[in-house]
Amino acid sequence: MAEPGRQQVVHRVRELLARYRDPAQVDGLGDHEPLAVLGVDSVTLITVAAELHQRWDLTIPDDAVLDPAASVASLADAAVGGAADGADRPGGRLDVVGMGVVAPTGHGVPALWDGLLAERAHRLPMPYDAARGHRAGAVAGASAAEVVAPDRLLDLVCLAAGEALDGLDPGRRAGVTLVVGTTDTGGNALGHALAGAGDDRAALAGWVAERAAEQLGLGAAVTVGSASASGAVALGYARDLLLAGDAEEALVVGADTVSKSAFHGLAALRTLGVDGCQPFHEARRGIALSEAAAACLLRRPSPGGPADDAVLGRLAGYGASSFTTHMAAPESAGIELALRRALAAAALAPGDVSFVNAHGPGTKLGDVAEMRALADVFGDRVRTLPINSVKGLLWHCQGAAGVIESLACLLSLRHGTLTPTTAAEPVDPQWREHDIVTKPRELADARSAVSVSCGLGGVNTAVVWERA
Repeated sequence: MAEPGRQQVVHRVRELLARYRDPAQVDGLGDHEPLAVLGVDSVTLITVAAELHQRWDLTIPDDAVLDPAASVASLADAAVGGAADGADRPGGRLDVVGMGVVAPTGHGVPALWDGLLAERAHRLPMPYDAARGHRAGAVAGASAAEVVAPDRLLDLVCLAAGEALDGLDPGRRAGVTLVVGTTDTGGNALGHALAGAGDDRAALAGWVAERAAEQLGLGAAVTVGSASASGAVALGYARDLLLAGDAEEALVVGADTVSKSAFHGLAALRTLGVDGCQPFHEARRGIALSEAAAACLLRRPSPGGPADDAVLGRLAGYGASSFTTHMAAPESAGIELALRRALAAAALAPGDVSFVNAHGPGTKLGDVAEMRALADVFGDRVRTLPINSVKGLLWHCQGAAGVIESLACLLSLRHGTLTPTTAAEPVDPQWREHDIVTKPRELADARSAVSVSCGLGGVNTAVVWERA
């Protein structure tokens, strides 16, 4: 197909800029005037460049995007040579054809949904330091001994994966690529390995995907480690594999246990609170840890696929950033960039989003940074945009958080109901005018949702989900 002319690219650049700045000001700006006149920063320009690529296959080199003197004309000139075609097309969508979960709400997706609505979850005294009042979220029915077992991580991965694979023809399993997002070894696996007990591979989180693939009869396997955003990053990695044609199907599992190293490490960073996660609460004090595993089976849409493959939802877009000035404190600009990239990948405007499932850890700085990022992306609409977080009930599932919170989005879209943000009330005064969802709410017309996940070290992600 013919490449678009330069003036057509200029028009497209202006169209996208008008989403982030006053359209009248964008119209009045000369083609060669620096965009800095409008207060356009590099975060916005990276987002514009990403959307130009997603919608029209127009590629702008990084040096042109980050040039302090960047203008509409310079961006258009840089993009014209990389144009592939002039078709207006959305980013690649992937079908969700299987889900599985084990969590403090219990075993299985139905138990997750029922538990979120009823605000019911299982807790145990923290195995490593119960004296100070810390508790841990545990799979319903689990004992303290099970929670710290050396193969706990592998067991949780296989349980969640097994549910997501239920109904898949066994002959197709070898074509499924397993992507596991996790942060740590299971229970006290490292201590057991150093003592010479059990399988040495259990001491290294990097082995979990390979061991699970062996048990489940799957094909290629990879483990992704990106702190508490591991599950979401695993979704992004699987998306790249599928859209590039490097995998036929991908099973993403986010999983973590309450390990000794994680507990003491987070305690040293002073991010733990004895009251559990209290997202957006006026007296929030920090996070509490939970074990969990959640699985999502993804596939490229195929009109000729098996008739019994029910599509449970669609992964529409993904965005990530690595952006921080402090290991344990997220930066709003990094979260904003991830959000803008995810929306650009999905070819959606902020006004197209029905609700946001926030990272919502219930930390003093984390909640503030996230809400500031949402305000920067959604503008005045942030006050009426429904926002919830499942961490108030599930607590922080670490590597599992990105996937289990995505499942919560998919279930809300399917059922037309938003789940409550447990332990959010009384809401911090700075957000009392916002729509923080604290009770189950019908939202029958919800079409799309964004799930935000962040991790230590400045890992920020956003995933856009759509109703099937």
